[in-house]
Amino acid sequence: MSTPIGSITTLLLKENSKKNWELIAKRAINNEADLKALMACFFGENYRLNQRSSQCISKIHDIDRTVIEPYFNKMISELHQNSIDAYKRNVLRIFQDAMIPEDSLGQLFDKALAFLLDKGEAIAIHAFAMTVLRRICEQYPELSGEVIPAIEMILDESSSAGVKNRGHKELKKLRKLYF
Repeated sequence: MSTPIGSITTLLLKENSKKNWELIAKRAINNEADLKALMACFFGENYRLNQRSSQCISKIHDIDRTVIEPYFNKMISELHQNSIDAYKRNVLRIFQDAMIPEDSLGQLFDKALAFLLDKGEAIAIHAFAMTVLRRICEQYPELSGEVIPAIEMILDESSSAGVKNRGHKELKKLRKLYF
């Protein structure tokens, strides 16, 4: 009989598909040992396991976000160390609408702003970072003075229709907070 980590690892490596991500997510929601095994892959150093588990974590958030709330602070602190795009993209995606822990808010703001300003980051990371930053600015409107010029700069430099669309929407909301 395989261990919970072995069985989750096997499933993650078996197939990289939406169907498999949902299967693993539902399994982890219903089984604490599987959730811990999945989170170990998510926070681990194996690129493929980290990448695939991040999709499952995102699915868990979509189904029942309370399951992963105990991991929110660690997710945010790992943003400073994890360079895998899938990890960054899915963590930022989660915090587009999840409650941001107060004690990690500054850390998330700093990292999301750094991602936004980094021209080497993926388009989805830029887009999700904009929304995370705007949400933080809703709590601390004075931070909008830092975020608005950053988004304006991205809009001037980006050729992505998705980034431009998201940027214009977020700027409209931020300007209402700041001005």
